[in-house]
Amino acid sequence: MQSLPISLAAPGMVLAKAVKTEDGKVLCGPGVELTAELINRLSKSGIHVAIVKGHPIHMPDEKSLAELIKELEARFERVKDDPVLRALMRVIAEHMIEQSKM
Repeated sequence: MQSLPISLAAPGMVLAKAVKTEDGKVLCGPGVELTAELINRLSKSGIHVAIVKGHPIHMPDEKSLAELIKELEARFERVKDDPVLRALMRVIAEHMIEQSKM
């Protein structure tokens, strides 16, 4: 799943999470396929971000999954001999991998 500015949303993309107003009112639920008209209405309603399924757009400063895993391993380097913290690192890495598949 990917969070992206509504200005970069395109028809055919599918919402991964509900789009809500600032006060929590649901405008569109997960699984809704975006259309040009819906994107326009969301934009006019003050929605700035949508979370869509997959990873349809490469953002300029966005890191790849491999880069994120490498950074995670570097953060845990000093505690590599601690089995509990190594297990925590593996759980975090598995979570990152699962999130990348959505």
